[in-house]
Amino acid sequence: MDRFSEIIGQDIVLSHLQNALRTDSVSHAYILNGAKGSGRHMIARSFSAALLCEEREMPGTENHPVPAGAGADDQETSVHMRSRWIEPCGRCHSCLQALAGTNPDIKILEREKENSIGVNDIRKMRTDVWIRPYSAAHKVYIIPDAEKMTPAAQNALLKTLEEPPSYAVLLLLDDGTDSFLPTIMSRCVTLPLRPVPEKDVETCLRERFEADEQHARLCARFSGGSIGRAALLLENEHFAALRDRTITFIRDIAKKDAADIAVFAKEAASEDETQDLIDFLLTWNRDLLVCRSTKSTENLIFTDEVQYIIEAARAASWRGLQAASEAVFRARRRLFSNVNAELTLQMMLLEIRAAYRTEEKTAR
Repeated sequence: MDRFSEIIGQDIVLSHLQNALRTDSVSHAYILNGAKGSGRHMIARSFSAALLCEEREMPGTENHPVPAGAGADDQETSVHMRSRWIEPCGRCHSCLQALAGTNPDIKILEREKENSIGVNDIRKMRTDVWIRPYSAAHKVYIIPDAEKMTPAAQNALLKTLEEPPSYAVLLLLDDGTDSFLPTIMSRCVTLPLRPVPEKDVETCLRERFEADEQHARLCARFSGGSIGRAALLLENEHFAALRDRTITFIRDIAKKDAADIAVFAKEAASEDETQDLIDFLLTWNRDLLVCRSTKSTENLIFTDEVQYIIEAARAASWRGLQAASEAVFRARRRLFSNVNAELTLQMMLLEIRAAYRTEEKTAR
């Protein structure tokens, strides 16, 4: 069962929800605002289970369950206890149903279309909202991908938000784009999920997924602060293959001719690998800059390429490394502007080749 204590890097959001549980002051609607893989679904499941749990527990006090609905004075008797997370017990009938996905008082919105949430989807939910909870004091509605609600659907939802039944709790899971109407935002408590620090992502991958140090560091670097994305990258053989192919190519780019570069760019563009390729090149150049400036290999990302990076950094010029980095950043901006990906990658790689060849001449 999902537990608050297993959620990493979102302490501010969790503290708010914990306080709501502790003081029995749960709002009727929350927006969990964060990118894919940020933990929105895990937080929603943990909060729903804890809210409906028949014997909420504090970590380390398994023999002292906290009755659901108890007042703040009954739940904690000290500052020390208030600092602990309240968790679903995982044993009661409600928790077992939540774990199995069959709890009748936890509803996940079902939609007719994959790419949007329409007014009919919301109307069906509104009809169900007025049916009282089956056995709990609350009834929770989870709306995944809530940013896909059409304006008409949001206006339909507004009627429920304006006059919700006392037992209803709505959790809107949004991708971080703030795509809601102002009237929706004003009637919900918005809880923004922050990117998890890279070091914490790396530690999580090593401890929970038993990843080796080099692989964990690389996936954490490319995760964008998302534990979910990092875990997917860890298991993605295609990602690992692109990494190896890119590093092999960039190591010898100064010796590549225009035809080699054109083939490499075409393959990357056709397989929709442009963003990962850009990130690999930025990270590679970052390692060269770090090694050259600090004369240390302690903070490198590509730790399995240490010997080559040491030699390349020693031979590199500041001007060449800066020119290579600027070429990658220019390519990233062009891709964001929907410029032809293949031509953009070709131009970038040719500019990097020119920068690295300049380094070779300087070294001589």
